[in-house]
Amino acid sequence: MISTGVNGLDEMLGRGIPQGSRVLYSLEPGANGQLFMISTLSCALARGHSCMVIFPNTTVDAYRNDAARMYGAHLDLTSGPVTFLDAIDRERIGKSAGSAEARAREWKARIQKLCHDHKVTVIFVYFDLLYEEFGLETAMEILESAQEGAGGMKVTIILEHLNLEGAPLLERFIRDLSFDFVLAIRSSFRPFPNFNYFTLVHTSWGPVPVRSLPFIIAEGRVIPYIPRIVVTGPANSGKSTFVMNAADEGHSIDRQESDGGSTTVALDFGWLRWKDFDITLYGTPGHTRFDPLMPPYLRHAMGAIVVIDATKPEMLPRARHIISMIEKRRIAYAIAANKNDMPGVMSAGEIREGLGIGEDIPVFPISATKKADVHSVLESLVASITQFSN
Repeated sequence: MISTGVNGLDEMLGRGIPQGSRVLYSLEPGANGQLFMISTLSCALARGHSCMVIFPNTTVDAYRNDAARMYGAHLDLTSGPVTFLDAIDRERIGKSAGSAEARAREWKARIQKLCHDHKVTVIFVYFDLLYEEFGLETAMEILESAQEGAGGMKVTIILEHLNLEGAPLLERFIRDLSFDFVLAIRSSFRPFPNFNYFTLVHTSWGPVPVRSLPFIIAEGRVIPYIPRIVVTGPANSGKSTFVMNAADEGHSIDRQESDGGSTTVALDFGWLRWKDFDITLYGTPGHTRFDPLMPPYLRHAMGAIVVIDATKPEMLPRARHIISMIEKRRIAYAIAANKNDMPGVMSAGEIREGLGIGEDIPVFPISATKKADVHSVLESLVASITQFSN
């Protein structure tokens, strides 16, 4: 098995990538995903694989510098045998071979020779220029020539490619080229917070479910994390009920009040799966004395849901203050107007006016006791962030 070098992703794959696989790291525009390839290369070298790296767009020195800048002190391109084909090799091939067919033959010959001479077991390919120059099928034929140079041994081929064509191109890699592992690396469409996430699109070796998970880059590592949605609002608006009915499982830490009711004194926690995201819900206390805790709760949040009691207009100024803290971090949010099944509820227009929000912020009339209502709020919020369609 070849480790991706990403904690969590290897576990999802069943310890890593099987030897001899065809792998695609598909980067969508705007996504910060270059570290996946470098991380996998570093792990392959550390485990003694003989590697070839093909990057027709830059030189060896420039590649080493860029890789070291991204991966930091962890990177060691000398820990195992590695050979390179770079922009200088591409230029030489272009000068010595006039036609596209001749250039393709020269690429094949060089790859076969290097694989034979260095007993290459894993090839890492920055695929964009080969795809642009030769097209998908011919570019893959060039890389498949590695099998001949390796004496028929099953060589692992790992591509990084900037995907400007979307899902249809991924389907071609899976259906027409029999790729074993396809990982799409994407970015949210909201500029703030602009988080990256990967989607495990396809694996051929086991029933791994298609799923998505955001990640952050820290200290030269790709770190997947469970995205956070903060459920907040004035005290006694129904936040705990919302979290409990939204989640697959969860719990609340409450304290009895003098009037016989209860109030959250720490956090409500809930976990659920939506559109292949594992989501953690954080329900915050609503009293003003807990406001200093809001910034830490909102850090790395995917979004926020502000729950209000739609029968109590006197709560709107407090909700407006909470919204101001969310807006400072430019986090996407929605309004859940709770207790809509009770008399005396405010209209959506009255709520917007009282909160000072525009038509771009969704207001959902709900009953927090109904799972279908709370799920509709969550689905709308997450869909608006990631631009997934239902």
